[in-house]
Amino acid sequence: MKTQTLQSIQEVEEDFIRTIPILDNYCTSNQKKMLQESATRHIYRKNNVIFYDFQPASFIYIIYKGKLKLWMEGIHSHDMIVSFAKDGDILGYRGCGQKTKYNLSATTIEDSCIYIVSKDVFGQILQENQELYHQVLWKYVGKLGMVEKKLRNMAEMNVREKTADAILHLTEEFGLDGDEATLAIKLSREEIASIAGISTDRIVKQFSEFEEDNLLEVHGQCIKILDKSRLEKIISQYL
Repeated sequence: MKTQTLQSIQEVEEDFIRTIPILDNYCTSNQKKMLQESATRHIYRKNNVIFYDFQPASFIYIIYKGKLKLWMEGIHSHDMIVSFAKDGDILGYRGCGQKTKYNLSATTIEDSCIYIVSKDVFGQILQENQELYHQVLWKYVGKLGMVEKKLRNMAEMNVREKTADAILHLTEEFGLDGDEATLAIKLSREEIASIAGISTDRIVKQFSEFEEDNLLEVHGQCIKILDKSRLEKIISQYL
């Protein structure tokens, strides 16, 4: 899977709604038209911050193409990556409710094309469309459950388990390249450490141990999984 380039994602079609399953499946024709006419398209380069934690939630972000990390500032100013977003995901709908601030920060991890809609427009559509409202609510509840499980596991897992869990999570989230072994996402050691909730030094040391155990091959930001079943066995008690 190749990383999107800025040039390729600029060539997007204007009828973007049909590429966002939750909107295409549950919005009425008039609501799709309203979103289409009110949305503005933005191209963000890799490592651009889209919004910050506790910033006023004024907009909804619809990801047409790209990948983002959602993070929060942890202990001693070390960022912790809580989850990810990719093609077809919607961010910021929490701002449509009474709480008007984002609860996480969002940063691109590759060049991305994102459509932005005001929370007032999106909130009006949610009020009119109960089916869409419930779909958005269940997606939010599902994400919240995943975050709670991640935080609980981080409190209980040792370094080896946290590292294996982070690699398997990335596999589930982004898949593998054509060789069916290499992660289809390239992240720095610092970013993977932020997912696992450990220091960069510890992630580097654990990668070396996994390579010695023939579990992984690591070359720069390319991670090749050699034995997925053994990685899963490491965290089997938490599955």
